[in-house]
Amino acid sequence: MAQSRNWLAFSVDLEPNKDGTFDNVAKAMAWYDATIPQGTVYATHAIAVDRPDMLARLAGSHEVGVHVHPREFGHEHDQLAELPPQRQRELIQRTRVAIADATGSEPDEITTFRAGRHSASESTLSVLSALGFEIDASANVRYDSYLPNAIRKRIAPFKLDNGLFEIPTSYCRPPLLSRPGLRTAPGRHLTATANTVRSDQLFCSGSMAIQYLFSALDGGVSMYMHPYDATSYHSDLENAGATFRTRIEQLVDWTDRRFVTATDLLEAERDRE
Repeated sequence: MAQSRNWLAFSVDLEPNKDGTFDNVAKAMAWYDATIPQGTVYATHAIAVDRPDMLARLAGSHEVGVHVHPREFGHEHDQLAELPPQRQRELIQRTRVAIADATGSEPDEITTFRAGRHSASESTLSVLSALGFEIDASANVRYDSYLPNAIRKRIAPFKLDNGLFEIPTSYCRPPLLSRPGLRTAPGRHLTATANTVRSDQLFCSGSMAIQYLFSALDGGVSMYMHPYDATSYHSDLENAGATFRTRIEQLVDWTDRRFVTATDLLEAERDRE
């Protein structure tokens, strides 16, 4: 029986492999395009500059947003939140312009953002608002270095004080005496991520865990993946490649949630106001 709930915002952080190569990235995204009816593709500067044709094709079916990894610009780390606000603004805008060039759009038409490694601070959110972005999807309960709990621990999408619409990565905390609960360390959460889908722990497969999370959440689910989750390029990733693709395909068949983009959620929020 299909899981009868509301929406599913299934996004992808479109970036090169962890070593900076592009091997199989295009194949992974062709699979994503064929499997996910619509979603949001958060693309990095390297993708927009080196693979503009791929990004342009994806823009035909999916929303395209900005994803920033400072290492692509010569920094020694990927923590955007640790950079001065002016430098954050520069990297975000450079990525936005490159994406606009690749997709044949205007920069100010690209209004969705997610920080690489979820490294966004309140300064980052202020920069985004000043640049005219409408949506941020950087909040993740498991990344606690930069955003306050009042933002980081929210589950449903909500409006920030500066007007940005925040779409957190969905999560739940299963009962300890359950298979999903046993695989989750005390005080930790089950998150709607590719890592959850791929990871098998303590008699609880990734498929069982993600289906539990879907069943536990009312309203909607915001989840994400990377291209390398759907390939076998990184041999150290558990159940990446064909196994991951099969699990996602089974999840898509199992759920009857409506696939939506980040902007769809914002427009629905505006309709309720």
